[in-house]
Amino acid sequence: MSTALRCLPLLALLLLGACQSPSPRATDPVQPAQAAVPAPPPAQAQPQTLAQQFEAQLAADQLDAATLTFDRLRQQGGGQRLKDYQQLLADAWLQRSQLALEKGDLNAATTALAKARALMPKAPALTNGLGGNVQRKAPAAGSQ
Repeated sequence: MSTALRCLPLLALLLLGACQSPSPRATDPVQPAQAAVPAPPPAQAQPQTLAQQFEAQLAADQLDAATLTFDRLRQQGGGQRLKDYQQLLADAWLQRSQLALEKGDLNAATTALAKARALMPKAPALTNGLGGNVQRKAPAAGSQ
């Protein structure tokens, strides 16, 4: 007990010394209140038009959201640009279908292929290419 009492003044002295030393944040030129507030994202990061929103969603592989945005673009009309977007979206769904097929996920592959076909019903790659692969794998998966 006497050892604890002898160490108590030393402990108090260490605590007082620690309280008096400047913290690393205090020497930082940024004030703590400003550091806690996140910086707003740049204006370029927020899509302003439906076309920019569609392109951002497609780039982020958010195909369901991009499909909804494409439907909104279709309602507005768009000519050649709309056809280009339709092709890009169908290609993205086709690619997703191929990846799902490679992973052995037949349901996801079929769903993605159906979405691509809905966008481009006359595209040869969608009627002859991957569609045949999905149909050939379906009986094989059913026999297991």
